[in-house]
Amino acid sequence: AAVDFLAAIAPGNGTTRREQLRNSFAAIDEYELALRQRLEAGLGALPGVVVHSRAAHRTPTLLVSIPGRKTRDAYEFLATRNVLAPAGQFYAYEPYRRLGIDDDGGLRLGLAPYSTADEVDRALAALADFLAG
Repeated sequence: AAVDFLAAIAPGNGTTRREQLRNSFAAIDEYELALRQRLEAGLGALPGVVVHSRAAHRTPTLLVSIPGRKTRDAYEFLATRNVLAPAGQFYAYEPYRRLGIDDDGGLRLGLAPYSTADEVDRALAALADFLAG
């Protein structure tokens, strides 16, 4: 049932379930890429926010830090605005060490096929409010 659900997201003219899955995953990738680019552009306009990955081919999850601010505070503030953006190192000790980020220095902004442009805009607005406060 789960595979059928995924295959039906954007089956295109696929005649086999495998082709339908391929079409659906391509559509999901395209959609998530557009959302990620929107989020990255918005984060780039916020003063003091550092985005730690710009790899072209990756999951639609961003790791950001805010030098001089605790991301735990950002996480708690965003939660009051119904934005889930957890803070911490998520057991990624080595990348954090190499990036020079302390254990509390990262904020994770993740997107999914069900995320919307409005949610991205709401997250950006909430983060702007946090930075202004």
